[in-house]
Amino acid sequence: MSIRQETIDRIREFNRYYTVHMNLLNSNYLESPYSLAEIRVLFEIWKNQKCIQDKIVKELCIDKSYLSRILKNFQKKGIIQKSIDEHDKRNSIVSLTPAGELEIQDLFDQTNKFIDKKIANLDLDQCSELCKSLACATRLLKESERAFKVIPFEERYRQDFIDFNTDWITTYFEKVEKHDIEEFENIDKDLENGAMIFVAVRDGIALATCMAKPLDDSTWEICKLASNKNLPHKGAGNAVFEASANWALNNGAKRLFILSNSKLKPALHIYKKFGFKEIKLDNYGYERGNIAFEYVKK
Repeated sequence: MSIRQETIDRIREFNRYYTVHMNLLNSNYLESPYSLAEIRVLFEIWKNQKCIQDKIVKELCIDKSYLSRILKNFQKKGIIQKSIDEHDKRNSIVSLTPAGELEIQDLFDQTNKFIDKKIANLDLDQCSELCKSLACATRLLKESERAFKVIPFEERYRQDFIDFNTDWITTYFEKVEKHDIEEFENIDKDLENGAMIFVAVRDGIALATCMAKPLDDSTWEICKLASNKNLPHKGAGNAVFEASANWALNNGAKRLFILSNSKLKPALHIYKKFGFKEIKLDNYGYERGNIAFEYVKK
């Protein structure tokens, strides 16, 4: 048997076990009034706070008409509310109502208790082993879905890093600021001090870039997230951002910091998706800076 066929068989075996072990085959999950699909949609809305309906379709790979029926049912129950996207009237913005916030918190509590019972007989070493195995499986499967790979900085992508960032800055804000020029001129110095630039690459061509660099012993900045406007790059921004954040956390960061602008909706979506929270600053550093985020390691 080939290793590829064995991998297929192992995944199928795991799926058969997991769906039964976690009670996923019942129409209502954990005796709640919701199916697993409905709970997953609720979680997506909660995670993104205000979520564009089309993005739920893309994130969950769910049928659009099926999602519409789920959301209509949620509205009847009074747990979500919908409004029109100011930037695109064709899109609906979906968010939880206060009742919806309470509902999903109750679902979190139920799920946590259920899983805790399932792993009650595992000791701490076994829990640690399970965490590592699940993280590894998730990482490998995510990588297999990509039409690109994420790599650490290579000299041949230096100009792409500069060009991608210069392009979006001038597109949205007309001019490159002094801070930007200093960062472009000091790439080597930043790398020597522990920073790293990650590049999403397909067939040797850069699709997106992002940088993680230390500000002090415990705080790192995630910055210069930019992409190739001339090529499709779905998922590339998420991937380089995640790689940069993980690099910082794995190299001692206790807090991650981001400076941005409120008009950069796709970037703000990525930050919130990864658990960053908005913070207020007295001075945003850049002329274009008007919003900041942080992630504090637990």
